[in-house]
Amino acid sequence: MGAGGNGRLTRSLGLRHVFALSTGAMLSSGLFLLPGLAAAKAGPAAVLAYLIAGVLAVPAMLSVAELSTALPKAGGAYYFLERALGPSVGTMAGFGTWLSLVLKDAFAMVGMSAYLVLIVDIDSRSLALVLITLFMVVNIAGSKASASLQLCMVAFVVAVLGWFIVSGLLETRSRGFDGSNLDPFFTTGSSGVFAVVGLVFVSYGGLTKVASAAEEVEDPSQRIPLGMALSLMVATALYTLGVLVAVAVVPPEVLHGDLVPIHTAAKAVLPSVGVWLIVVAALAAFASAVNAGIMAAARYPMAMARDGLLPARIGVVGSRGTPVAGIVVTSGAIAVVVMVFDAESIAKLASAFVLLTLGLVNLAVLVLRASRIASYAPAFRTPLYPVTQFAGILVSVVLISRLGPLAWGFVIVVSVLSWTWHRLYATGRTKRAGAVRNVFRRWGEDVDTGLDREMSAAMAGHGLRSGDDYTGLVARAAVLSIPEGTGIAEAADRASAVLADRIGLPREHVTERFLETGSLWIQPSDDHPTATPIALFEAIDDDLLVIVRASTGISIPVTWGGSGERVNALFFLAGTTANPGRSLRLAGELAGFLHSGARMVGRAMTEEEVKTALLPDLSVRQYALLPEGHDAGLIGHRIAELVFPDGVEVAAVTRFGVVLPVEPDLVLEADDHLTVFGPEEVMPSAGEPVPIAHPDR
Repeated sequence: MGAGGNGRLTRSLGLRHVFALSTGAMLSSGLFLLPGLAAAKAGPAAVLAYLIAGVLAVPAMLSVAELSTALPKAGGAYYFLERALGPSVGTMAGFGTWLSLVLKDAFAMVGMSAYLVLIVDIDSRSLALVLITLFMVVNIAGSKASASLQLCMVAFVVAVLGWFIVSGLLETRSRGFDGSNLDPFFTTGSSGVFAVVGLVFVSYGGLTKVASAAEEVEDPSQRIPLGMALSLMVATALYTLGVLVAVAVVPPEVLHGDLVPIHTAAKAVLPSVGVWLIVVAALAAFASAVNAGIMAAARYPMAMARDGLLPARIGVVGSRGTPVAGIVVTSGAIAVVVMVFDAESIAKLASAFVLLTLGLVNLAVLVLRASRIASYAPAFRTPLYPVTQFAGILVSVVLISRLGPLAWGFVIVVSVLSWTWHRLYATGRTKRAGAVRNVFRRWGEDVDTGLDREMSAAMAGHGLRSGDDYTGLVARAAVLSIPEGTGIAEAADRASAVLADRIGLPREHVTERFLETGSLWIQPSDDHPTATPIALFEAIDDDLLVIVRASTGISIPVTWGGSGERVNALFFLAGTTANPGRSLRLAGELAGFLHSGARMVGRAMTEEEVKTALLPDLSVRQYALLPEGHDAGLIGHRIAELVFPDGVEVAAVTRFGVVLPVEPDLVLEADDHLTVFGPEEVMPSAGEPVPIAHPDR
């Protein structure tokens, strides 16, 4: 991945990268290191603990997927929680989530060192520091290179584990239940199993890592939910079956103190080459986990710095499009943890923060849905809402309670320190109040009206999907020009009058909806700054656009979401409540073209030129079908009978001021206005006939 022209993160990660990032973040210590510790506490029933933990992770996975498709921004869980619950909770969540990733990565480094000792005789902690430095350099080089490396490592790990599991299950079957180490299965009863569930839950903490890189995922609306679901299924299967093989073939007196349990199990079921491949796979798994962990965790300080909760220099994106300061700080913190804590302590602390974060993520979905913010329009919605979220919160509370006083105390200390940091440093540097204020509207002035606009911008970052008709939206748009001295109220009134006729609502109601929604993007420009007000309506199925041009500029007051900026064009977008995500994506596409097309819009002399400026590589032509005109031969013919050059389409038919749906059986009538768009090279010059081949000509 590289930085965009403005230094922003760019989208370069596909579905395979999402799967690799999430899976690679999970398949490390949870399987290659933790089974021995888990079996020591629950016996062979530790297998069930892994399975139960995977099932209990489903509510959190669904909530993370919903939030990621609504708010695809760097920072992941921190960003969700800060926007939903406010900066104070967001600061605690940001530090806590970042620390949980640091702890999990440190846990992976402990395991990686244990397996490396099988190959080279070297001090494990010194080696860990060298490896941390290596992964830091890889992440600074760029996230696409990092994610591609991740994909290769995950593919290799899954293939080797597949061989190990198949061979191990065959060996277990040949031994039978009595001949294996599975009897007795419940050595500590069901209570021991549930106690271990909290310990092994850290194994699934990688699910949230992909959310922190959502700003860099292509089409996050589809790829994040699918990638996370596939990742959780694969990881749960590999964990459960891999641990089953380990507890079945390795004697408990050996397994319970073993820091390389899968290697020990592999010696019982695989040939020597397979045993060494397991070691290599373990190292690759640990490497992918640390790589993904640093990549994800580094986005948290960057996102917090963007919001004024940390010094601004931490949020700077480097020349290769990566948050260098965040990567360096994260890598240093991992090194400190490796040097200070033992493996079991790291696992417990990491699990506690993973559970706390996922519980708050479920709460964030409840708050954002209840806030009824119009621009909260996730492409993926959690099924069985709100039962799923309440179940996820309950899971977090119960499992944290079973981790012991060390984990509770650490969570409390970090939370208090984070809150103190927010009070002493961040208070006054941020004015956001969080969506929770929208839920409790009795607080009135404390409602954060800017949150709707920010969510709109985040949603627009998804990019267009196959069913999003941006070209048609622009081609069907009405274009108005207003005289010098016109204020935004009059401009909005004129735009609302046009939309009111098309929507079928009173003009005053349309204007009020634009004011209520508060979704406004201002595109700064030295030549032709623009603004895009957005409102959603229940009465329409298609998105509508009215473009208002003002050569001398219009001031955007605070009541309209501005701060006195003067713009030369207003783009009033009326979206549909039935599909707000599409409306916001279209608005985002429009805003993107305005960065380069605003000057052309300002200089355009005709409506055709305005629309052509917003449609790169396309031209728009409008034709009046007058009985005495050169296109009179089209009158009385159906749209389906018109044969256009390749790439040319009918965008709209306007009859007596009403835009009609373009359907094949629509018959053209006298005085209709036909809007057509197509590639510049095949479109006729202005004033020439409609570009069709027709027998009447």
